[in-house]
Amino acid sequence: MLRRVCLALLPVLTVAVLAGCGDDDPAPTTPSPSAQASVSAEASPSAATSPAASPSPSPAINFTVDGAGPYTIGANLEALKAGGILDKVATGAETCPVNTTASGTGVWKDIQLQFRPDGVLYLVVNRSKTIPTPSGARLGMTLAAVSSIYGNLGKELNGGAAYLVTTTSGRGILFDLDQNKKVFAMIAGDAAYLKSSYEGGTDFC
Repeated sequence: MLRRVCLALLPVLTVAVLAGCGDDDPAPTTPSPSAQASVSAEASPSAATSPAASPSPSPAINFTVDGAGPYTIGANLEALKAGGILDKVATGAETCPVNTTASGTGVWKDIQLQFRPDGVLYLVVNRSKTIPTPSGARLGMTLAAVSSIYGNLGKELNGGAAYLVTTTSGRGILFDLDQNKKVFAMIAGDAAYLKSSYEGGTDFC
């Protein structure tokens, strides 16, 4: 009787063992299209080069050399007003009296904007701790961490007081650093202008 029970269980055990068999190596994975696009949009190395980097949870919520969300370099002041996506619009600030400043709305409320007298958006400033670059750089990071992400795309300015990343498009992001060499603001715009204005102390006017 015992022999018959053991023989009856044999097919079941064989199936269970075979179900666990297979190659030890997992199947190769291919990066999703959204992950590939987020890196190419900034023309920078993968965030994997830095253990401190963590890409944005959403490819749509990030800060690039072109700006952030609907606030892209070259956008028109009146068009953004008409869209109802500007807050704190003011002209005649003390530092740049001929320019108009504004901020974004919603998730972009900590994005600050500067427009030339002709209404063209030329400077986008990120002061949000929750909006990283596509490569994972964000406010609070050290100079060492940011430079490990961008490598030879970046250059220190004024003895390490700021770090400028320049892409092939000619646009860039300037990482403004505090006394502890940590990022407290990111500024997107024309890279050559960012460099000359920062080094010349013109307050990006």
